[in-house]
Amino acid sequence: MNPDLLNGKTVVGTDGYILGEVDGVNVNLNTWQTNAFYVNLSADATAELGLKKPFLRKITVSLPTQLIKAVGEVVTLNEPIRNLEDIAERGLLGSSTKLEGKKVTGAEGYVVGEVEGFDIDLSSWKVTGLEVGLTDEAATELGFKRPFLSKVVVIIPSDIVRLVGNFIALSETVDSLGSLVECIRSCQPQK
Repeated sequence: MNPDLLNGKTVVGTDGYILGEVDGVNVNLNTWQTNAFYVNLSADATAELGLKKPFLRKITVSLPTQLIKAVGEVVTLNEPIRNLEDIAERGLLGSSTKLEGKKVTGAEGYVVGEVEGFDIDLSSWKVTGLEVGLTDEAATELGFKRPFLSKVVVIIPSDIVRLVGNFIALSETVDSLGSLVECIRSCQPQK
């Protein structure tokens, strides 16, 4: 599942009260494990947790993914909202390394594309792959026809990512990616 599909989902405690809305996830880039998710608190939850809302700003808390019981139309927690007070008090407000928009390079140093998102296995909360919009050159090299007003988007397995910094460097060359990537959008083979 792409975590962007989680964004905006309502988060509900076991007591039926709304905590707020999902506003992203935090990924440990060494293990590709999603260890936390961010929630913009609702006004009622802010009051229930005894927090003071800053003027014209949202309160965002980071909660461990272990608190998630189920993901469907809403995200259901395995705790009531009132039990989260100690977590909110610990100030688990945070930021994560933003993957979206980072350039991806192959092992030979050529730009393959740009990260548009990533996929998470919700049973293990592990990032399984990066959604990468390919450059025209990379799409051609991989055998895809360049779409007129869009780009070819593929999933590159996270286990071939060598390092993450200003760029994301892969351990594979562009020409060896063919058997490793899964095309998810605008995938027309060249004729």
